[in-house]
Amino acid sequence: MRHLLALPLVAAVALLAAGVSNAGREQMTLTCGSYGTLSVTVTSTKNDHSVAWGTGKVSNPRLLGIPVSFSGTTTDLTTNTVLDRFFQAKGHGHGMHRHHTVTCTSPPETGTAGDFGITGVNATDTIEFDFSAQVVVKAKHHH
Repeated sequence: MRHLLALPLVAAVALLAAGVSNAGREQMTLTCGSYGTLSVTVTSTKNDHSVAWGTGKVSNPRLLGIPVSFSGTTTDLTTNTVLDRFFQAKGHGHGMHRHHTVTCTSPPETGTAGDFGITGVNATDTIEFDFSAQVVVKAKHHH
């Protein structure tokens, strides 16, 4: 049963994390190690691969964030049960592997299983999606 949930849950986490609906730019709030909480502009498209590996931009301070891996957990808080975990690395774990990375996390998304369309659990159970990324952060230079 949990394997059947895996794909829809990963898709839901990706959609929640990236806010994908149409191509465009959007703001995300991420907490990134010693950089603290940042407002990051990301490009979103209907293609999850484009969204996942796109560069995030921070205006102040002027930074670029290049994601090299993503991970997430879906937990039923009502029953304290992990429903799904995922991990995806750029270049099979070799993407930018010689660069220092910072862990960036987004605030947890919570709602009921019914709200998120999760089946196999009580529709009123509280569900939490936790999302993080390993990111190479570079200073953005003026041109």
